[in-house]
Amino acid sequence: MRGFVLLAVLLVAASAGVGAQAAPNSGLSGIVIDLLDEPVRFAVITRGDENAGTTADEDGRFHLTGLRPGRTLFRVRRVGFEPVYFEVTLPEASNVEVRIRMHQTARVIPTVEVSDIREPLRRVGFYERMAAGSGHFITPEYLERIRPLRASDVLSNIPNVVVDRRGNRSRIMTSNYKCEYGLVVDAVIVGEPGSRVRTTSPDDVVSANDLYAVEVYPRNRGLPAKFLGMSHEDGCGTVVIWTKGMIAR
Repeated sequence: MRGFVLLAVLLVAASAGVGAQAAPNSGLSGIVIDLLDEPVRFAVITRGDENAGTTADEDGRFHLTGLRPGRTLFRVRRVGFEPVYFEVTLPEASNVEVRIRMHQTARVIPTVEVSDIREPLRRVGFYERMAAGSGHFITPEYLERIRPLRASDVLSNIPNVVVDRRGNRSRIMTSNYKCEYGLVVDAVIVGEPGSRVRTTSPDDVVSANDLYAVEVYPRNRGLPAKFLGMSHEDGCGTVVIWTKGMIAR
């Protein structure tokens, strides 16, 4: 059972003035860093065990608003790092600033028998959804065969998906370039509607070596409800990535 890992530094809450008619509106903001004080890009910050929250930007900074005052549990997750759990008492109509330090996990992929390689995916319903015929599915066997250099390379031949590369950055777009795909990694929604980091590329979050399996749902047709929450307002689509970290669970 995972224990609680407290944030490294808790800064003083800064009071925010509100009018007489305004409802209490507490907030949490801050920065996520690693052991070398480098920002942890695109870490996902949520309340308790919720999947929807906010995502840190490229500088590791984030801001959550509309929170209820009182003692609240938060969780911070990022592929390649140990999850962080911490509690903060949120005063009414105030913003609390925090500094969260994450520990990188050892990049050791466990050895598994061929007969076991599918079991973690069975537990999350991957093969059941694949049999239903909705979406496009990239299996561990296929990934082993093609050995992509970048995580986004596996999306290049999927209908209605365009990998739009600009320098070192890439976006996963619909074929008409109307909008970006949503992204879910190990059941965590990365980004949030309307934020500056609305949709991040798989290359921002995982390496090609991290990939275990991928599901792609153009226009979100057949997308499981638990993964909906990024681009359903415009029906762009969603990429669901499973990483090799699942194997050890």
